[in-house]
Amino acid sequence: MLRSMKKTLALCASLVLMSTAQICNAGIVSTGAMLTPEYWIQQNPNANAVILDAKGVSNLNSKIVSESPSVCDLASYPVSITGINIKSDIADYSLLEDDLYLRGVKVSDNYKNILRTQTNISAIPGTISVQYGVVVRRCPVRNLPTGEALFYDPEDKDFDALQETMLDPCEPVAILHTSQNGYFYYVQARNYKGWVYKGNVGITDRKTWLEYVKPSNFLVVTDKDLTLKVGAEQVLYQQGSVLPIVKEVPEYRTVAAPARDKNGRLIKEPVNVLKSNTKVNKGFLPYTSANIIKSAFKFYNSPYGWGGLKDSVDCSSLVFNVYRTVGIYLPRNADEQETTAGAIVNLSGMDIAQRNVQIGALVPGAALAMPNHIVLYLGQNNDEAYAIHSLGSHVENGARKVEMKVVVSDLKLKRADGASYLAHLTSACEYR
Repeated sequence: MLRSMKKTLALCASLVLMSTAQICNAGIVSTGAMLTPEYWIQQNPNANAVILDAKGVSNLNSKIVSESPSVCDLASYPVSITGINIKSDIADYSLLEDDLYLRGVKVSDNYKNILRTQTNISAIPGTISVQYGVVVRRCPVRNLPTGEALFYDPEDKDFDALQETMLDPCEPVAILHTSQNGYFYYVQARNYKGWVYKGNVGITDRKTWLEYVKPSNFLVVTDKDLTLKVGAEQVLYQQGSVLPIVKEVPEYRTVAAPARDKNGRLIKEPVNVLKSNTKVNKGFLPYTSANIIKSAFKFYNSPYGWGGLKDSVDCSSLVFNVYRTVGIYLPRNADEQETTAGAIVNLSGMDIAQRNVQIGALVPGAALAMPNHIVLYLGQNNDEAYAIHSLGSHVENGARKVEMKVVVSDLKLKRADGASYLAHLTSACEYR
């Protein structure tokens, strides 16, 4: 996440959590049929129309790669890369210029210097020979090589400044560098670079790695999450995770769940998934408005999870997860989701009436973006636009109100300056 965005969101949200005011859900739907995907699907006569077929999705993904700097095509990732670019990425220590707190205590300059040293940039060669890994359990991607949580506010416990995103089991990563103590890898995932604890990654060869990059036969997690027993461990896969199928019989499919041997090498653990399991689908779901909305509602009322923490979603990871169930791999962060490939309508400069016209013409399931936030459009009720989104807080009667969960709301919700979501919207995004 961009540093300025992270700091703004984290500081505002941590102040919210310090408030003890009674929560009032004006603008947020608390009961009734509008809290079901069926309600919104029934409003749309074209809900089950295919927006893009498999070829169209593939073409869109190629455009996303070309237009979004954070997203890459791992299938064509080079076997070696120039070290100077990686050194430049890793050596961005701007986050350490701010006051940061560890367990409520301001961290020292010496502590920050230790973190800088652990990035081990002096060991980055001119040419990096890429290693290949597969994530074996859901794990954080960090801004710096440490598992310790640092915060912009001493009272905050939710908005870790070093937390970037989460990676799910079966996700392939290109390993580009190792921390000085050897505990963390710096990796390139499909749409993010950062540090992951090496115990969460199994090393393998390129040929095996490519079986996870682009499997020919696979299951997709379509529920909020799926837990499988892999060896002796219960492993969580979040929505949109792809599990390669290695065998199929009438009652079940066997997937190649990744695990790690004592030497850190990848092991393919065969795990049987019953065909009656409703949390998965064989192959990607058809890209329809109905499927996007159904997937989004799987997270309804789930906790707000900054950077994917709490085994949940923040605003942009909700959008990312929902769209990967249909095979579309968006950027991870809201600012890039707003500017990536697709039919993006710039709403800046439009008055409220013009914004309403543009939103009313959208396919439900499209994204609506504003500074530091993104939501999924559901449709209209009594000429009011509604959305589902992972919400930290909103403002009512001049006071900030905590939500910290996935909600359904209208666009009259207010932000810190007292203006509505509708007034703050900058783009309407149809990914097609």
